Amino acid sequence: MKVPFDYELYNGKTVKVNVNSAVAAALAGFKREDENEERKERWRSEHERDCISYEALNEETGWEPTDTTVDIEADYIAQEEKEALLAGVSALTEKQQHIIRLYYYEYKTMPEIAREYGVSKMAISKQFAVIHKALKNIIAEI
Repeated sequence: MKVPFDYELYNGKTVKVNVNSAVAAALAGFKREDENEERKERWRSEHERDCISYEALNEETGWEPTDTTVDIEADYIAQEEKEALLAGVSALTEKQQHIIRLYYYEYKTMPEIAREYGVSKMAISKQFAVIHKALKNIIAEI
């Protein structure tokens, strides 16, 4: 069955042609796609002038996006402090290093460490005071 269809020519004129229903449906689909594409292009062109690229923003204002999840300075300071502490611990005697290892790495209590060395808890407590003072002096010199 033939149906009338308005077909637009390249020069802008519209002509009425009789086509079968399948061709009319295909032509109508092409027309819709063209109209949708034109609408998208209009939208893009209208909104592009509202958008500013990062490069243009940097050139105009000097602003740059920053990553606030990483604090390079704090990481650097923490690394320096860790290195200073390791250097300080390595300057201690073997017995002092062993006490540090038992307390901070093996999570033993002062009474447990005292039993291991066969001394009182007070002796280990005093040894910790000596170790902390020594570490403080060593790190201050670094």
